[in-house]
Amino acid sequence: MKVVLRRYAVGAVAAAAVAGVAAFALPTGTVGWTPVTYGLHQTADQLLPATVTAEQPARVVGTTIDRNGKPVVTVREATTRDGAAKLVEQAQKAENAVGVEIDAKAVALDAVTGGDLYRPQQWDLARMRATDAWPTSTGAGVTVAVIDTGVDASNVDLTGKVLTGWDAVADKPGGNTDQNGHGTHVAGTIGAVTGNTVGVSSVAPDTRILPVKVLGADGSGYMSDTAEGIIWAADNGAQVINMSLGSTSQVGAVSNAIAYARSKGVTVVAAAGNERANGSPVSYPGADAGVIAVAATDSADNVASYSNAGGYVDVAAPGSAILSTYPSALGRSYATMSGTSMASPHVAGLVALLKSVNGGLTPDQLEQALETSAVDLGTPGRDDDYGYGRVDAVAALAAVTAAPSSAPTSAPTSAPTSAPTSAPTSAPTSAPTSAPTSAPTSAPTSAPTSVPTSAPVSKAPTAAPTTAPTSKAPTASPTTAPTSKAPTAAPSPTVAKAKPVIVANPARADVNYGTTNVTTFTVTAAGQPWVKKNAQLCVAESGKAFQCVDVVTSATGTVTANRVATAGYQLELRIAATTANEAATGAAAYTVHSSAYAVRTGTRTMSVSLASPAGLNVEVQQLIGGSWKKVLQFASNATTTKATVSGLTTGQQYRVVVPTTGSITGSTSSIVVA
Repeated sequence: MKVVLRRYAVGAVAAAAVAGVAAFALPTGTVGWTPVTYGLHQTADQLLPATVTAEQPARVVGTTIDRNGKPVVTVREATTRDGAAKLVEQAQKAENAVGVEIDAKAVALDAVTGGDLYRPQQWDLARMRATDAWPTSTGAGVTVAVIDTGVDASNVDLTGKVLTGWDAVADKPGGNTDQNGHGTHVAGTIGAVTGNTVGVSSVAPDTRILPVKVLGADGSGYMSDTAEGIIWAADNGAQVINMSLGSTSQVGAVSNAIAYARSKGVTVVAAAGNERANGSPVSYPGADAGVIAVAATDSADNVASYSNAGGYVDVAAPGSAILSTYPSALGRSYATMSGTSMASPHVAGLVALLKSVNGGLTPDQLEQALETSAVDLGTPGRDDDYGYGRVDAVAALAAVTAAPSSAPTSAPTSAPTSAPTSAPTSAPTSAPTSAPTSAPTSAPTSAPTSVPTSAPVSKAPTAAPTTAPTSKAPTASPTTAPTSKAPTAAPSPTVAKAKPVIVANPARADVNYGTTNVTTFTVTAAGQPWVKKNAQLCVAESGKAFQCVDVVTSATGTVTANRVATAGYQLELRIAATTANEAATGAAAYTVHSSAYAVRTGTRTMSVSLASPAGLNVEVQQLIGGSWKKVLQFASNATTTKATVSGLTTGQQYRVVVPTTGSITGSTSSIVVA
């Protein structure tokens, strides 16, 4: 197909760029991830802030891909605009470059609140049923990276739990000290030593903490260091990453780092943000693809007054008035804090509990287990305040494991004996109060000193259930005498129905138009594969009703669906209720986007390749006077379109735009200079 471009208009020309295009000419990373590209074709003027001075330096962040498919983040700083422009150009020309951008600030998403410093009960653990989950899992064998202000490894409740980490601010091993306290508080919620009769308990007492310092003593830092920290954690044994920090700017280096970590099986959890009073601006990395974003609740299961609302919120967890560890060098060993920063580690710890009992669970499967087992709060179904609901540790474990056959013989010694006597305040304040001037020398006097009275014990029931009649005859005979004094058979015990659990992999994805997408539904019951069982596989394209076919699960309890992506669609695997099992449904949802590629093939000529539905009005646009103007329009062919566009004006810049439809997301090509 050959298209001749006629000049419709002329004008001043300046360079521009579109993020996430031209990936076909770049390194593709590993099998499990593909880098997003950005900022490679923008001018320095378009990338740089208006002011670059010694007081307001520009930090130019470049991301490249090394020979092993790993993203490498480089940051260079300039104090003049000319110097910054040179850094931008150098970063754009770097070998295997995938992104160039200006660094953004990241801040810890917490606020310290008042109240008793050493409360005998931790309402948060009881509310999410973490203590009830310990007989099934304590997080043993799982490493959780805390990407934060560092972690005070000397705290008595973190003794032996903190591995040697990385200081991304100083680019050296470290992270085992904390001049701020935020990271230590987060780490204690995840994995403080439990049952040692002092201090606090944690969600996952047997996890290991991998500290990665990306924020300074003032609780702020740069997103570029966050990206570096994510990559380092993924390469150094982390199975879960917690980020109780955020920025209102999305940084491509962080997005690529998250995708890289997920390709290595790492589950990424982040705070949703604390700016509800300011309209809940979207917070990153919480809103990045593949991240479990966590909102905060109080002890009454109300969404916290500060917790961001938004479509990116996945689940909620306790976040108000949370008691946890704190650096003793700052004058106290424990502190009470509030924020989505405090909610996020509750979820990271819960992910560790799940990962400990089933190490093969993928990040998507773990997220689905959290979401499908959460306690639905607020508006029925998913909502922007709570996401899918407040997490429940026992229910989440039940979603991925067999139910225990008997009650545990003992419970952790530090489980709280009751709920707190009063609800914490939900509004964050500016500084901690009631803190002791030095670290405690002994356990709080009000901490529980023995196993909780409500913990299960090993005693057998005092009497067997009387399902069969006793040997005594009835005191009065019925009007019609029975044929014998005793029933001919004892009543049969009620057999519990099996509860199938369905996990889709992937549960959500954005796929290229025309490609074959493979979805695998895994069905288990009581932790065992649901083998050779009847089910229905249903599909619904955007705006259409579900259509279903009968299927049978495989010998490993799976059902695989292969589908060519021609429109956004949903899949459901449905198991009907029978006399032997309960009903169950697993779901997956996919968005589909078109693709547009353009490349200069000769003087005043470019070649265009599209993957999109037929009949779309595709535009060729030229940058004129600082704005993109349509200079040509043509219709796309079925599935793929290849075109040659000639008649371009030498030195001018062009791009190709495929429109968005009701079922397909559009795309924009890279910029071509004629």
